Amino acid sequence: MLVYASTLPAMNMMSQTRQMLVRFASARQRGVLLPVLLLTAMFLADGAKALTFPLPEPGNSLVGKVQSVAAKQEDTLLDIARRFNLGFNELVAANPGVDPWLPGEGTPIMVPTRFVLPPHPWRGIVINLVEMRLYYFPESEPGEGKEVITYPVGIGREGWSTPLGEFSIKDKILHPSWTAPASIVAEMEAEGLTIQRFIPPGPDNPLGDFALMLSEPGYMLHGTNRPFSIGMRVSHGCIRLYPEDIEQLFARVPRKVTVRIENEPYKVGIEDGVLFLEAHAPLSEQKNQQGVSLTTVVSQIVRVADQPLPAADWDRIIETANRHSGVPVAIVRQCAQPTAGEKRLLQIGAFKEYERAEHLANRLEALAPSVSVRPCDSDGLCRVTVGPFTDCLSLSVTAQAIRDEFGLEGFVIAASQDTESAVLRSFVNQSLVNQNPSPLPRH
Repeated sequence: MLVYASTLPAMNMMSQTRQMLVRFASARQRGVLLPVLLLTAMFLADGAKALTFPLPEPGNSLVGKVQSVAAKQEDTLLDIARRFNLGFNELVAANPGVDPWLPGEGTPIMVPTRFVLPPHPWRGIVINLVEMRLYYFPESEPGEGKEVITYPVGIGREGWSTPLGEFSIKDKILHPSWTAPASIVAEMEAEGLTIQRFIPPGPDNPLGDFALMLSEPGYMLHGTNRPFSIGMRVSHGCIRLYPEDIEQLFARVPRKVTVRIENEPYKVGIEDGVLFLEAHAPLSEQKNQQGVSLTTVVSQIVRVADQPLPAADWDRIIETANRHSGVPVAIVRQCAQPTAGEKRLLQIGAFKEYERAEHLANRLEALAPSVSVRPCDSDGLCRVTVGPFTDCLSLSVTAQAIRDEFGLEGFVIAASQDTESAVLRSFVNQSLVNQNPSPLPRH
């Protein structure tokens, strides 16, 4: 049983943390900024307020905005993470190529405070281990809007993994004491180290001042006396938060609230008809056991998009999934579903000469029997269209087939009896590599 097996006392830091501090001290080469002083400063540092957002409109699932900040000479990514209520892992992933210990004066740092919310239901607490982030969806008072509060967390290291599943808050403990379980005592003794077996409440207590006990015996959400460990895999299975975050969560969350613990490297969301992918590096044991598979992200995208996607979009998706930046990336604009009674056409070409338009229509006819040539409009162009369509899926399938067979990119226009075509704002399955794609060339 892993009772209170969340962390070791501060005096017995695990090897990962020791190595981190040694490298940091070596990189700084300042002589006076020793690891002990760093620890003391970070214990006393005040973090940013929790990130709180109103829930998005129905059909959307993204919150927040990406920010940017210039690093100061004395900054590390640990400092900046605490300042913006992020985990160390999030800043490192979002800023590849930046030295986390010495980013340098004026170096632009991406601050990834934009998130794809976890899958529904949006209730209680949801923790995504691979993301190292907690989402709390509190019950709203009558007349108040619903919101989500999100916090970075530290999780169990390899071999001491945090359990997955749905649990609940069983109890709330103010000023908990820490008792070393036999499993940790055995681990430390095997390394030739000694351990203080009981630590009373206070500044040396590795659980901090607040603990939320889970219904799964031996696991909890708690604070820490080592806030620099947030966004790292350093615990023995429990979930740790910044001291200021656990204090707020402790005050707000009621007993019996649900706690859903997931491990989702890829999250897919929608904002205003645009599909986004947020990709995180799988946990090390996932890589070791299964390798990195994109099956999950493919199935999620197909489910959320509910339409075929062109090859160009899949190229962008795979690139984003393998980058593991943790930042939501726009991958494709959805084809908005027509309203009842609305019809749409897929325009494939526009020509000044009717004969050229007719020639293209004849080429398309075997693939799309509903192809037609519109009489030349007042702008002098004769348009080759396919349709009409009353649903997005059949329109998308036809667009994909034409693209694959002829390499032609169509766009959607409203089907009306007018000779003028009202071009809709969204292109069919158009990749957002170019936010403002150009219409087809006029031949």
